[in-house]
Amino acid sequence: MKKERIESLKYMRVVAMSFVVLIHTTGVAFFHVPTDSPLYQVYLFLNRFTRFEGAVFVFLSGMLLFYNYEDKPFTVKTWLGFYRKRFLYILAPYIVWSVFYEWFGHVMGYRSFDGIGQLFSDLLDGGANYQLYFIMILVQLYFLMPVFVFLVRKFPFVRKWLFLIGFLAEFIYQVLNRTYEWIDFPFFMVYLASFLFGGWTGIHYQKLKTPWSAGKYLAVSIATFVIGIVYMELYLKHNILKEPVMPYAPFKFIAMFYYLLACFLLFKLGIRLDQVAPKRIQNGAERLRIYSFGFYLVHPFILYLWEMWLSSEGGWTFHALIFIRYVLVMASCYGLIRIVHLLFPGAWFIFGKLPPPKGRTVGR
Repeated sequence: MKKERIESLKYMRVVAMSFVVLIHTTGVAFFHVPTDSPLYQVYLFLNRFTRFEGAVFVFLSGMLLFYNYEDKPFTVKTWLGFYRKRFLYILAPYIVWSVFYEWFGHVMGYRSFDGIGQLFSDLLDGGANYQLYFIMILVQLYFLMPVFVFLVRKFPFVRKWLFLIGFLAEFIYQVLNRTYEWIDFPFFMVYLASFLFGGWTGIHYQKLKTPWSAGKYLAVSIATFVIGIVYMELYLKHNILKEPVMPYAPFKFIAMFYYLLACFLLFKLGIRLDQVAPKRIQNGAERLRIYSFGFYLVHPFILYLWEMWLSSEGGWTFHALIFIRYVLVMASCYGLIRIVHLLFPGAWFIFGKLPPPKGRTVGR
């Protein structure tokens, strides 16, 4: 029996995509604003409080994969089909954009081209541009998906406590790797908690999809905000001012807990929003959702261009231009992806899986 489509997840994806662009757009402020300035706290909020965006994307991947594959036949055919889709719609665009960013960085003079060996190395670890490492983490999790599904099916304990297993495994890894520095490349363990928490949510979706009461929404939202502010200020002390107020382990615990709580709150808010949002809001969110992977791939290129054309070294114009660039990057990304989507049937090869544009049928 075909499972219902979880429409509410589009809001989570749109929020995460918007935060990714916001984080990269506001990052320049930290090179110009003193840490004792009140504006520094504003940018810290915009750039660090929102840092659960990566966890949201991984949570969504885990949720949808477990939701769709947990009860499918565990056969070679099933998993070959799974990997085929991942290669076509994730790895193919990743390779295209990795090569593009290698070329673009060389042309613009902010990186050197050291031959095919360096290109191959960058493909393996996402080193062609600053956002691409994340895709390689997802690819590692995709390759492990059959193992996770097998464990969930084989052991009821794993199925029941998948979220806790993921949290503890990542927490232990993060603390040990911080101490011993075993691994210095993008590694799936840094997002294991988000992935398995999403997987647990997907497995138990029918039980979890019931909206909360208004009071519970408010209470969890306030708690998430407070924990997020605590995490943000601890990050300032630990990573920027180099004045830690606690050992790394409890700091990492708070950070991970905040990320997962924010993910689950967005999940529940999305369910409620999909029930009450006007049709135009739902349609707008859906249009942005289908382009979210494209946004992730193309936005650093668009941002770089706008930073070249609209720049200021200081004063109020510096701050105004940051937010103007954010709006322009969002609009430009959407416009570029939309045009390519409408004009070229093979746009999926550049921006990932896309539905047929309205008015065009498949194969036409």
